[in-house]
Amino acid sequence: MGEASVRFLRMGSLAEKKAMLDDKAAKENRPHSPTSDSQPFELRHSSLSEKKKMFDESVKKHTKKMATNPFSGNFKNQSSTRLSRDDPNYGKPVAGSKSERRGKQAARHINAEVVLLCDMIYQEGQQNEDGTAAICFGDLFQGRDDDMPIMLLKPIQEIRSEFQSDQEFEVGICHKGDPSSQS
Repeated sequence: MGEASVRFLRMGSLAEKKAMLDDKAAKENRPHSPTSDSQPFELRHSSLSEKKKMFDESVKKHTKKMATNPFSGNFKNQSSTRLSRDDPNYGKPVAGSKSERRGKQAARHINAEVVLLCDMIYQEGQQNEDGTAAICFGDLFQGRDDDMPIMLLKPIQEIRSEFQSDQEFEVGICHKGDPSSQS
């Protein structure tokens, strides 16, 4: 490192560093940056200030979000931010959040488990001509209700196609179908 670069690093204020760069450029009779010297110093080096502004905006947004989150330490109970039970987003995670993604993943897993259980009922139970089946509870699990029949109300092919056709899951809803005819 040369003497000038060591002196540059040790200088304290930004104004002194700017003056040193300007002096060096004047001695060499050329501008010290790719931009013209007609621009103010702040405009030539605005990327840091732009980054600071973006960071400050991000902090403000996060602080505002935490003020409305009842599970954060910064929660402020504001009557204007209360959710109504009539709100379609009531009781649902924020769209695009990790919670929503985990909920959809859990729904896919549960649907696969339900299809597996229905397949077990169909394969191990008494199969009917219409594609439905029945099995005693005790043949699947053991307990007090061993003799209680468990019946598939729909044919197994219809159950499989219904659960496999639902690629996009809504959190809290096991599958999309007529709620009155769930199996």
